[in-house]
Amino acid sequence: MSSHPIFYILPLFVPLLQVYICLAMSLVEMRFLAASTRQGDKPCAHQFPTQKPECPACQEAESPEPIPEMPPVIEHHLGRPRSVDTSNHYCPNSSCSYYGWLGLNNIISNGHPNGGRWRQLQCVVCGKYFMETTGTIFYSSRTPPEIIWMALSALAEGLDMRGTARVFEVKPDDVQHWLEQASKHMETVSRYLLHDLHLTQVQVDELWALIGKRQEKHKRNAKWVWVALDPVSKLFLAFVVGDRSLPTAQRLIHAVAQVLALGCVPLFMSDQWAPYAAALLTHFGYWCKTPRRSKYGRPPSPRWKPLPILHYVQVVKRRINGRVVGVSHKLVYGSMAMVEHILSQSGVGINTAFIERMNLSIRQHVAALGRKVISLAKTMLGLEAQLSLCQIYHNFCLPHSSLCLPLPEPQSTKGNGSPKKWQKRTPAMAAGVTDHIWRMEELLMFRAPPWRQAVNV
Repeated sequence: MSSHPIFYILPLFVPLLQVYICLAMSLVEMRFLAASTRQGDKPCAHQFPTQKPECPACQEAESPEPIPEMPPVIEHHLGRPRSVDTSNHYCPNSSCSYYGWLGLNNIISNGHPNGGRWRQLQCVVCGKYFMETTGTIFYSSRTPPEIIWMALSALAEGLDMRGTARVFEVKPDDVQHWLEQASKHMETVSRYLLHDLHLTQVQVDELWALIGKRQEKHKRNAKWVWVALDPVSKLFLAFVVGDRSLPTAQRLIHAVAQVLALGCVPLFMSDQWAPYAAALLTHFGYWCKTPRRSKYGRPPSPRWKPLPILHYVQVVKRRINGRVVGVSHKLVYGSMAMVEHILSQSGVGINTAFIERMNLSIRQHVAALGRKVISLAKTMLGLEAQLSLCQIYHNFCLPHSSLCLPLPEPQSTKGNGSPKKWQKRTPAMAAGVTDHIWRMEELLMFRAPPWRQAVNV
């Protein structure tokens, strides 16, 4: 039986069969890539919902309070001109008609009580006296302000709480208290300054985080940090801490929609995580009437469809044994021709490299998100506090090397050093939010008014 000639020929066909299988798989993959990157290719037809998807953030959002009528500007005709600029302070008395208004000349300086560092201000309308640190973390604090803002700067640069306490010779509880106060203040300042942005691209992604305090005895308390970034200006738009589910994705896209200008719908790019498509459809959709197919019967219900100006592309990575061996693109909303036109203006292609690089920056500046560290956040609120500090520090205080602009003429520096040829810019400067690099003490002393007004910082 073993001497039959077929047993000698069969081993020769095995390599040929393997080569044929490999060629067939390569041909199928090439066709898939060509189909996914073809210009003008339409997304796969899917059933759009007859009801608008629910967003927990939209349901929790409160209606804005009406802005009162602006009172007249007070003119001072007697005495010498005012030398102390109080245009960025407002009366904290809610019963005063000038409450919350800036630059109306109703605030005057009343000197330094007991020879202290901070000025005392007064509203000439209601007679209210208040310190210039009212509404900041320096109010009624006995610690020197230099230690507070330097400690917060160290936290923003990635130093953990206990290390910060050892460096500045204070208690860890004091550092934690400053962080809690600063995070609330930074959220208010960021919400006040980041608004009505005209963006062309937005990249979203999520990174894994570990909370130190376990909810169950033998189970780790793992969370996900969802991040949104403008790849053009490197502006850290929003973040959300939660589980990896659709409601959390809804909160992230809701936060992004809050900072966009009216009618601005940028190009969104992400990985192949499915909830992003549903979250974008929720906030950038409209009711579309379905045409009748027959004159008999009930008319079809309207469908909630994406806006025609919404473009969303997913970067699909194919992995083998944990290694990326292929990258393709999947168009979910919009047209591929328009996507390539938008990306051609910035000179980049379809990718998620900028948001992935931002994830690395977050892990470097937030001690609780570092790899293999012992400085984990005990609660989710503590992690959110560190992320709030990291967000505003990245946007306003940290210059980005890729955003530098060449100076018209080199500027000489002190000493024998080479002249300055580049102007440093932060993401907020690149986005047109501010015109200078902020310091940490500026952010901590900035009092955001109850409603948006022109502020001269």
